[in-house]
Amino acid sequence: MLNLCSNGVRGSTLLLRPRAVVRPHSASTASIASDLSEGYLVNNPALSSGAASTPTTLTKVLVCRSSPEKKNKSNSTIDFLKEEIGLDDSQVEKIVNKHPRLLRSKVEKTLIPKIRVLQDFGICGSELISVIASNPLLLTNVSTNNLLAKVDFLTSILGSVENARNAVKKGRWLLYVSLTKILQPNFELLKSYGISDERLQKFLLRNHKLLCRNPKWVQECLVRVEQVLGIPRESGMFLHGLKVMLCLGKRDLELKFELFKRYGWSESNVLVMAKRLPYCMLMNEARLKPRMDFFVNKLGCEIGYLAERPPLLLLSMEERILPRYAVLQVLQERKLMKKIPSIFTVMSISESRFLDAYVLPFKDNLPELYVGKKSVDSSVQKG
Repeated sequence: MLNLCSNGVRGSTLLLRPRAVVRPHSASTASIASDLSEGYLVNNPALSSGAASTPTTLTKVLVCRSSPEKKNKSNSTIDFLKEEIGLDDSQVEKIVNKHPRLLRSKVEKTLIPKIRVLQDFGICGSELISVIASNPLLLTNVSTNNLLAKVDFLTSILGSVENARNAVKKGRWLLYVSLTKILQPNFELLKSYGISDERLQKFLLRNHKLLCRNPKWVQECLVRVEQVLGIPRESGMFLHGLKVMLCLGKRDLELKFELFKRYGWSESNVLVMAKRLPYCMLMNEARLKPRMDFFVNKLGCEIGYLAERPPLLLLSMEERILPRYAVLQVLQERKLMKKIPSIFTVMSISESRFLDAYVLPFKDNLPELYVGKKSVDSSVQKG
């Protein structure tokens, strides 16, 4: 057996309230369905007859049948969604059925100004279709001025229009949630912890969804990062600890501590690990057990050794740990290694460095020694 362990071995949707309530099983449903079947919904190609005749849809769109003027407005809205934005029939049908209030919007006064804001922001063509199709509430529940203010705010905190635009394409709610109640308070919370603009900008570019969370919850998580995990706000791991805390409720965090303790970890061991690499706190038993079996039971590593080198716990067993260990076993059996390296060194170095040190020098004698796997970074992320 190799002895490789050194230093210690062993937002809610707004629904339109119809002027008349139509109950699914009432006697009036049939007559209303008959009336609508000859009217706007069935005749309009954006809505199928099947969807138009359902009681739920009839209830939602009943208000749109109250006058020819509103029917014309609905037609105008449908045409705008299809011809100007580029939505297809199925997308329009889905949006109208879910958000019938959109049919009452004024194209010139309400819809066009908002679309222009998005286009000036650089969201055009297929990207515009994707944004509207995934979050049509932008057209009904957000004013043009408010939309523009959010674009300016995101551009300011993320450093450029391009960064802000990329964030919006990945996080559709950034332009929908409240600027004054959600976005700004969350940003100011992070700033109040003394996090520099540059560091915060880099973090938010990858974790922009944090800005959409309830500020009260974000505040609780910030406190727990310091008080429970013991990660000081000056630490480079502080924001990573925050990201982990946002994924774990109070009871969830307690269960994570209990999980590690079942495998022989003390609370101090867990805290040492969390300070170095908070993402280990997201491990479940299915991932922890095989790594404990390998490093502790097979190699004889002490828990303190693992706590101080937590990247070992996030490496993939199949793509990193077992293949490299197999290589070392072969080299030791053939007595080709003069010095046995530490397990952390072997597992953490890049793929190219591993090949240069432990494979290529022996390729003539052992041509099938090792099949290269992915890089350390890829293995840590995929784990």
